[in-house]
Amino acid sequence: MLLISLMGSGSVLAESLERTLRLGCVQWPPYISDELPGNGFLAELSDLIVTASNQHLDVVIMPWKRVVKGVDTGDLDGSLCMFKTEERKSRMHYVEPPLLIEQTVVFHRKGFTPEIEKLADLNNYYLGILDGSGYQKDEFIQKHPKLTVVNSFENMFKMLAKGRVDLILAEYRNGMAVIAETPSLDFEQFSVFPYSYQHTDVHIVISHNAFNSEELTNTLNKVAGDVIKSASAKALYERHGILELPELKPLSSE
Repeated sequence: MLLISLMGSGSVLAESLERTLRLGCVQWPPYISDELPGNGFLAELSDLIVTASNQHLDVVIMPWKRVVKGVDTGDLDGSLCMFKTEERKSRMHYVEPPLLIEQTVVFHRKGFTPEIEKLADLNNYYLGILDGSGYQKDEFIQKHPKLTVVNSFENMFKMLAKGRVDLILAEYRNGMAVIAETPSLDFEQFSVFPYSYQHTDVHIVISHNAFNSEELTNTLNKVAGDVIKSASAKALYERHGILELPELKPLSSE
């Protein structure tokens, strides 16, 4: 009876780890979009990792606040596009290594050059950020006196083009993709300030409330590094035309 019980327990664990993972993300071109082949670069790269761990991947595209809530509650097993922050580590396991490095930059209208030499100088301008973004909880952002929180990247760039905000924080590659794919926007309307707000890792995360979350994370950790270095991953990078990041200095806090 004990042997049968142990065999049964092993079977339950195997079934729990060989399952379909529901990983969420917002529409985030060129990384995630239901209009891109395979749902975008991060979806395809995550699928390689999940498949290598004998799982199946279900990509769930939804508003960002619902993604974060779904990860927190366990309604989603996790996310495939989460920035690493200290605050989030208490609620989710990060699969290592990161899928890629992204750079959050300051976009402004061409013909309007902000006078910014340090981080505090951003306080002099009306600033737009995406609702639910990792840096929304930064102490600096929370104290910003002229902050506008917007529900989508596309709306944020439209507000910038119309002068409703002076500056926006957005990830460089994502911002370029939004401009390219939005008919009412044009590259000639925007410039990138030569200083970056932050560099951030983009990870797959597993909710603490997902079933067998630690074992699941360990399983993904065992294969992620080799998959990210593989020829298949490099081919995805080239096929999706992921831009190289510009060489920008970080904004000084002093």
